[in-house]
This record gives sequence, C-alpha cells and structure tokens, in this order.
Amino acid sequence: MKIMTARIIIKWQIPARFGEMLNFVEFGRPKIVNFQNAEMSFKKDRRIQSFRAVDVNREAAAKSGDDSEKPSRMVVVGCDQQVYRGYVGEGLPTELMRSYVAIRNRKSGKMRLIQLEECTMLNACYDDNKNKFQEEDHSKTAMRKFGGKVAMQALERIERADANIDVANESIQSMMEKYDESQFLDDSEFTKSRVEGELILASMKPPRNPDAKTAADLYVLDQLIPKSLLIHLKQVGLGFLEKEPDTLELANVYLTNKVKAVLQCKEPDSKQGIETLQISLFMDALVRLLSSKTRLLRKQELSPFSKQLDKEIKQSFSQINSHELTKTRYTEHKALTYYLALAFILENGTIDVEQIHNGLAISKVELLKFAAFIGGSYNSTKNCLVLRLGGSADAASGTFMAKRRFVRRK
Repeated sequence: MKIMTARIIIKWQIPARFGEMLNFVEFGRPKIVNFQNAEMSFKKDRRIQSFRAVDVNREAAAKSGDDSEKPSRMVVVGCDQQVYRGYVGEGLPTELMRSYVAIRNRKSGKMRLIQLEECTMLNACYDDNKNKFQEEDHSKTAMRKFGGKVAMQALERIERADANIDVANESIQSMMEKYDESQFLDDSEFTKSRVEGELILASMKPPRNPDAKTAADLYVLDQLIPKSLLIHLKQVGLGFLEKEPDTLELANVYLTNKVKAVLQCKEPDSKQGIETLQISLFMDALVRLLSSKTRLLRKQELSPFSKQLDKEIKQSFSQINSHELTKTRYTEHKALTYYLALAFILENGTIDVEQIHNGLAISKVELLKFAAFIGGSYNSTKNCLVLRLGGSADAASGTFMAKRRFVRRK
C-alpha cells in the first residue's frame, strides 16, 4: 500500500488484500458519508479516522478503457479495528442531482455555496468475502489441473454438492411456474374456508351448558337429545319394564348391563331409571352407527327398538352438507363425542376407561383423544376419565392437540 500523505498516522490495521488495492490521496470537495444498515457510535475512548483514497485497479481499468463508468475515488473510515469503505458517487439515483452546503460570512453577510459529494459506506468484510470466493475458484482450478487422484475425487464431491443445490433450485422454480396466482385462494376465500372448517368442527362437539357451575352440569340431556325424541324414548323405555331383563340385548355389554340394572332395581320407573333407559337407547343407536360398514345410511337399521330414533340418528349424524344420508369420518367423530358426553351423564362425570373402551371398536388412544376434545381429563393411575369444567374442549383444534399427551402417558 502506497501512502501519499506523510502526515497521516494509521492507528488501526487494514486487511492486507484491501490495502493492496488503495493509494491514499487528498482531493477536492467535502463528502457526505452514509453508512448502509449501520450507525457510527462515537465514544470518548474511540478514535475515528477517515481518509480519501483511489482504487488502483479501477483507475488502471479506466485508463485502459474498461469499466470507465465505475468511480475509482474512495473514502476509507477506520474505528476500533473496523474498516469501512465506499466509492464516491457510486449508487446515486441520478447524476442530475447535486448537493450543496451554504456557508454565510457573518462580517460581510455574503453566502457561499460549496458542492458536496456523497458516498455510501460498507464494511471491508464484503471485500474479504469476495476475495474468499475468488480464492475458492482459483483453488478448484488448481486442483483440476495439477491435483492427483484424491484431489480430483474431492473436487467431484464438491461440484456434485453444488450441482444438487442448483438442480433443487431449478425444480422449485419450475414447480412455481406451473401455478399462477388464480389457482391459490385469495384472502376472502381463505377466510370463508376457515370459517366453514370451524363451523364443521363446532357441529361435531356436543353443546355445553353455559350456566354450568360444576362438571356434573356441563352436559344436559335435553340439550343433547331433542325433547320430542326424549318423550318417545320414555315410552320405549317403559315398554322394557314389561320384558324379562335376560331377553334384552343392546349393542354392547356396557349398555346391556345398564338397562338390566334399571329393570332389576326396586323403582325402575323412577326419574333416574327412565333417564338411564333413554340415554342407553340413544347410545345403542350410536354404537350401531359407529360399527356400521355401510357408507349409505338410507337402508341401514340403526335402532331395532325405535324407527323415530333411527331416523333422528341418520339425519343428525350423517355427513354435513350432503344430499344423501352418508357415513363419513365426520359422522364417526360426531357420534363418538356424543357417546362420550352421554356416558359422562350416566356416570356422573367419571368414566371407567376399560368399560367404555370394550364396547367400542376404536383404539384407546383415539378414545382418550376425543374425550379430551369434549373436556375429559385422563387419570392414568385409576385408568379413568374425569370431566373438567374448564377442560380443553374450547381450545381443541381439528387435529385434536391432546393426542401426543395421551400417547406419552399410556
């Protein structure tokens, strides 16, 4: 590096490669220095020094007629072992713009305009990175010309890795070109789809009692089953009292035992006994719906005890927005949530997992997942589900986030 000004004392270190391309000189007008994406922090213990220089490479190229438009004059600023450099006049929006500073003489009252030049400063590390990339290219060339077998194999691995990145970028770019913006949902369509999804999810969830003070009051029977159907199921349940308990057989052992216990008690026609029969009949139809292998429900019999119940189950639990009575995953999910909610009513908020699980053709993990969806909390020590008033039902999503927690506890 050739220093043109003898009085300059350099108290910071300039990178060797960066210094080789500069001649420090003194010239012309004042400079406005802009630091891109940074600020210069001035403190008492710091000494900031600035110099004006010439890029000898650009100057030589300009004299030979190449790259004559690139300015060669530079400003170099050093502070705390950091070097910033910029080319005077480079990157300006237009050459038609000029910047001036006005200086007024107080004694004479005259004003003088002095033209300024602008310069955008960047850290010298950008030049180091550029030199680093050039060195990598030179080393690859040297390995290709003079390297042995091992060097050639290493070079092939490096080039293969670079090629894989290029191929991936090309495949992504070609994929993006196949689709235009019209194929993607705009904001209004996305919002509409999201709202529809939330409505479908809400329709799968049994209605909760907003006035519930305890977990036992969280689900109310006449909110889960229409009142007209409850009246009809009461008549069907009273008809059971005239039959022998051993002649009755429901969809699973759990429901059969519930009905037999009511028929064999002292007061089978009590309010609690009738309510148990109503719930058992409705749950019996839900179990038959869950175990059905037929997709179309029109000809499927879901309740051998009541045609009105059969019709209500098909209309309430078939696929939403479907013209035909169809069984889908939506049907299964909704039927399972209602089944568990009715079981919580039967068992006063605490369900024995083994009893409920044996009567359903689903996995234990799936059972616990849907129980969490309606507010049930799993107790692994007692292997039971407890209904919580502040359960996770309101925060549940379409993928039922409680799945991982139950898998870990199992």
